[in-house]
Amino acid sequence: MAISTESWGSEAWKALCKVRETTPLVQCITNFISMHIMANSLLADGASPAMVHVIEELLEFTSLSSALGINIGTLSPDWIFSMKAAAIRANECQKPWVLDPVGVGATRFRTEKCIELINLKPCVIPGNVSEIMAVVGEWNVCTGESTTTCCAAVTKI
Repeated sequence: MAISTESWGSEAWKALCKVRETTPLVQCITNFISMHIMANSLLADGASPAMVHVIEELLEFTSLSSALGINIGTLSPDWIFSMKAAAIRANECQKPWVLDPVGVGATRFRTEKCIELINLKPCVIPGNVSEIMAVVGEWNVCTGESTTTCCAAVTKI
């Protein structure tokens, strides 16, 4: 359903009010640099953030959460496994999840792991111009952060 530019502000306000009324538990698997930013942003919006990424509690926690956010800034074997496991569990539980493709396109490894996560069907993929271009295969090398942010909306099946 498309939202007209005239009603965008009121729709955004309604969504924020709903978050504040329901205080959703949002599980975040994010890099160390952005953990506090993500937590504080979610708290300011009225959500309850949880930075849970260890596999021993991840599946149970994903089932309990309202939503999942994955940021690929930290790519170690353990974190990659946790990211995939959480995304799969979120889909099983019909929970929305967001994939932040930090630095995708910078290295072949990072791009391959990001594509593997995209294949798990996130609801939204935010990113700067170079990240979104890399995601859609139009960019080979990430040139750094841009002041322009794009958002690739993915239809949830």
